[in-house]
Amino acid sequence: NKDAIDLTLLSTAEAIDMKVPRVKLLKIRNRNWVLDNIKKFPPLTIGQFFVHGNESEKPIPYGKISLCIPAAEAFGTGDHGSTKGCLVALDKLNSRIRSGQINLALDMGCGSGILAIAMAKRWRIPVIATDIDPISTKVCRVNAKANGVAKSVQSLSSPGYEHRRIIGKKFDVIASNILALPLTRLARDLAYHLAPGGWAILSGLLVSDTNRVLSTHALQGLKLFERITIGDWQTLLLKKSN
Repeated sequence: NKDAIDLTLLSTAEAIDMKVPRVKLLKIRNRNWVLDNIKKFPPLTIGQFFVHGNESEKPIPYGKISLCIPAAEAFGTGDHGSTKGCLVALDKLNSRIRSGQINLALDMGCGSGILAIAMAKRWRIPVIATDIDPISTKVCRVNAKANGVAKSVQSLSSPGYEHRRIIGKKFDVIASNILALPLTRLARDLAYHLAPGGWAILSGLLVSDTNRVLSTHALQGLKLFERITIGDWQTLLLKKSN
């Protein structure tokens, strides 16, 4: 009740030596907050991908690849500029490769697992999805099962490329939607684990960070193929020399 709130505010304000804030209580009609939140994030068509939650009633468009990614504790539902950029990059990459060129992929910093699931469904290949956050890898595992690719997507908790199931492996595609600083720190590891002629998709960086990330990876032998800008966010499609 209001008396309890006032007492709590008074004691807290005295403890941190600040003026007691005024409180105004309003009655709000009963509503389904979860459903209202879902409505704010309608299904998205991004290139060949159709991204939606499990509550969506919109039919999957003909010829599109369904990515069912409910809003959860892990980053990556498709509405953010960096995630959109990665899906656009995967779409563009598909037009550059021939059948059988991609046999193994890595989603570094997988979050919800949306990119790992997209690669597994598009190319029907095994994908390793890794994240330093165990909650993310758990969510990724759940989402992979919901999308019918649980046997294709292996979800691992690990900082960077340190997991024993990653050490020594070479990947035809590495997607990494994290942040500019860890991208630059992991550039050497990415180049080591990327197979000759392999592709890297880097995102989670602001336009202002692009040159720093590009130069770091150029030193490791990766060449820029395309920049994808969505709002303030930029996604880079790079290729390693053969």
